[in-house]
Amino acid sequence: MDKKRMHVISHTHWDREWYLTFEQFRMKLVKLIDNLLSILEQNPNYKYFMLDGQTIVMEDYLEIRPEKERSLRDYIRQGRILIGPWYILPDEFLVSSESIIRNLLLGDRMCQRFGAKMREGYLPDSFGHIAQMPQILRGFEIQSALFWRGVSKEVKTTEFIWEAPDGSDVLAIHMPFGYCTGGSLPGNAEESVRRIRNLLDKLVPLATGKILLLMNGCDHLEPQSDLPSILEKINTRLTEACLIHSTLPRLVREIREQSSNLPRFREEWRSGERAGLLGGTLSTRIYLKQANHRLENLLEKWVEPFSSFTWLLGESYPAALIWQAWKYLLANQPHDSICGCSLDEVHEEMMTRFAKAGQIGEELCAEALVFLAEKTDTRGGNMAVTVFNPLANRRTEVVNV
Repeated sequence: MDKKRMHVISHTHWDREWYLTFEQFRMKLVKLIDNLLSILEQNPNYKYFMLDGQTIVMEDYLEIRPEKERSLRDYIRQGRILIGPWYILPDEFLVSSESIIRNLLLGDRMCQRFGAKMREGYLPDSFGHIAQMPQILRGFEIQSALFWRGVSKEVKTTEFIWEAPDGSDVLAIHMPFGYCTGGSLPGNAEESVRRIRNLLDKLVPLATGKILLLMNGCDHLEPQSDLPSILEKINTRLTEACLIHSTLPRLVREIREQSSNLPRFREEWRSGERAGLLGGTLSTRIYLKQANHRLENLLEKWVEPFSSFTWLLGESYPAALIWQAWKYLLANQPHDSICGCSLDEVHEEMMTRFAKAGQIGEELCAEALVFLAEKTDTRGGNMAVTVFNPLANRRTEVVNV
């Protein structure tokens, strides 16, 4: 038998708010990361843990445990804790393209602060994927995408090339059975072996080579401190595969080394054939979508362009305030938030974040427009009306004053 090499990726999938509020989940997050740091300190055989591809959890944790920043940074730089590339894990269809760019920009800034970045396009639970995602990822020097939902039955393998409309492509790794395939592995070796064999029966026919993926985690699961001993027991009994504690970058590298002539697909992934897409969330709590769209327009079309014009005329650019407004807005764009599928209390708190982003944005916009209006040459007329066009194209319209 051709022995497979199964990469075990320890992780937690962290919904910041969903069936509990943000603060309730944060209390659990603090316990999880406290426990993770303790495991990494006490057990060198526990090698890696991935914090779900998003960096906002670092901010959430350090607001409560600021004294742990140095320890966290050390493990990230050592490669034992993996963070990034995102700030939050977004829904891709309900937010603007600029929001996705800012999400990755802010994630990159957070990763620079902690000294390391996972350069894999990890999107475990987004409710479908836009066709331009490979193009966006390549713009950030990310050459892979790993995801679950949306892939249709026309895709016959777990590895393929995903191409954007502009020709940009990434290595796509499909997780056909989700991101919980190896969560909470049983301490009983025989039970774990039986579970792994059941998964092998499903994965091997889909794989293009010897490299397989086992996701050791699930929603809000803490790290398994006894994982090294469990893997050792499994490997002494399992003849079909060897399990290694690993990382997504290492998995992607090995797949690239052993794969060639992979099938190529150019499309968005919006199929519900193999995993639920929760399509009803496109219109659930429509007021959230309206508020999000209004704030994206405010920041993208008004605040930043007109603040740039004032900067060209000698004013200081309010970068820190603009980024603060974006952070409030981005915190509302994870799939369980903007999709409107959480507790009422969660969405009430979202409206507060929208309001905070709007307060910053509207004040910055007003300051910029007043500054520019005062710079306008009004000589030669009895009355002057200054009209601003926030679009990137020329317009000729009647304006009522």
